Amino acid sequence: MAPVKLGISSFAAVRQPLQDVEAELDSMGVGVEVMCESPHAWPAPVPWHGGLLICLHMPILGINMASTNPGIREESVRQVLATVGEAARLGARGVVVHPGIPPYKEVLSYERGLPYAVESLRRVAEAAEAAGVEVYLENMPAVSIADGVRPMAFSYGVRYEELRSIFEQVNHPSLRLCLDLGHAYLAGGDTLKAMLHDHDVVHVHVSDNHGWRDDHLAWGDGDITQVVDLARDLPESVQNVIVEAASLEASRKSLERISKDLLSRRGQP
Repeated sequence: MAPVKLGISSFAAVRQPLQDVEAELDSMGVGVEVMCESPHAWPAPVPWHGGLLICLHMPILGINMASTNPGIREESVRQVLATVGEAARLGARGVVVHPGIPPYKEVLSYERGLPYAVESLRRVAEAAEAAGVEVYLENMPAVSIADGVRPMAFSYGVRYEELRSIFEQVNHPSLRLCLDLGHAYLAGGDTLKAMLHDHDVVHVHVSDNHGWRDDHLAWGDGDITQVVDLARDLPESVQNVIVEAASLEASRKSLERISKDLLSRRGQP
């Protein structure tokens, strides 16, 4: 198996300026994925001066690269392209991106934004290739809007088949797949199984939940560990494993629980 880089996401402290938590993130002894959200670490330049920076995550609030509104779509692409530029400047491996959000069905058909998602992602992948970094297209969650209500999709790329279709239509060597285990579990067993067998997956987000909301619990505090063994089940193509928990405490707890078998099998020093 290829060596894997283990890291944590600064999402755990996204409500604080990155400069205020950089030392604590660094102290965990693994790499970091920086969440480029304002005011945490955005707009550019991303204020990272610490140790190993594995990748950046695109801004998410208000960003929609599949928007049917050309102004919103263009600004979204501009900000993601800026994230790619920051990843190259900081020596990161890549950038995690989302496929986008469909229009309200009362206004336009669900499928109307899909060509825009493909077009936008191709622009980002081409820029990433020129900059020498990769783009990790993330699967998205289904979410329950109330207790007892079955999780529903509000984004493109929740179902594996749709994510895979977008990926194949972009058809660019710099575009890879990011498996978010929490998202895949919320999307259902078929999506989770398919993602765990997809060898275009090189980047993994690890968090736990109970199958209703994207809680970003510490690994082992939810139900996903009952069906996923990180040491056994991840695709051999995986290069980066990132703990994406809701707090620094949950991040530490997750790192402690990730099996030594995973690290030894994948060459983590």
